[in-house]
Amino acid sequence: MTDNDFWECPPEQGVAQHGEFRLTLIERPFLTGGGVLPAHDPARAREFAAALGTVDTVVEEVDRIEATEQLPLATRADLDLVGVGCWGTVIEINDPALVSTGGTFPLAEQADELAERFPGAVIIGSARIDHNVSYGTHVIYHPDGARLFAAGWSGEEDWDREGTPQDVIGAFGIGPDALERRGIDLDADPGSFSWEGLTRLALQRVTPLPRKGRALSVFRVRHTEGTTGDLEDTWIGEFDEF
Repeated sequence: MTDNDFWECPPEQGVAQHGEFRLTLIERPFLTGGGVLPAHDPARAREFAAALGTVDTVVEEVDRIEATEQLPLATRADLDLVGVGCWGTVIEINDPALVSTGGTFPLAEQADELAERFPGAVIIGSARIDHNVSYGTHVIYHPDGARLFAAGWSGEEDWDREGTPQDVIGAFGIGPDALERRGIDLDADPGSFSWEGLTRLALQRVTPLPRKGRALSVFRVRHTEGTTGDLEDTWIGEFDEF
């Protein structure tokens, strides 16, 4: 263990994998007709980061970047970085701890926690890690009751799933023309279905999509002990072919 944290490997240890991870909370009133979100609130972002189930302590804010930028992901030290943007009714979380390769589903766990804290909110997220093929996890929660969870390997048919895309389409009022423009085939197998495309369509129904010009706070955190172990296994540990 180093630097008074829960890691077993040093900060300069290289990250073996790559991926993306984002979880967005949208409270009412939903900006269904577009609009402009207010400026980023860094104080609220810090409070929100500290309340995440993956985080033990927020150490410091180390940067403020445009929301279109990705967090660095090259060394173990980068896995301690969490990005949070607070723009009025919209909160975005970027945390490498949201990623898994099966067995546990931290993205869904954090979405469940947020749904309990904010029962009237829409919660939408995708997390992906790239090996020879990608493993993705996706959640779409609507406060009127529709919930979708899907996780599995790209190209494979055996996915963990709850709910259906049709549930999401009905709850968010997504029409067939929008599905066609996004290239979403409802008859596609889970491993080739455009889950990220569906998440973007759902987001578009409740908040402005463009992120250019929005600021996002980057915090160095100490993740919880259990989360740190999962991060080490997921991002640094050797991966056995499935």
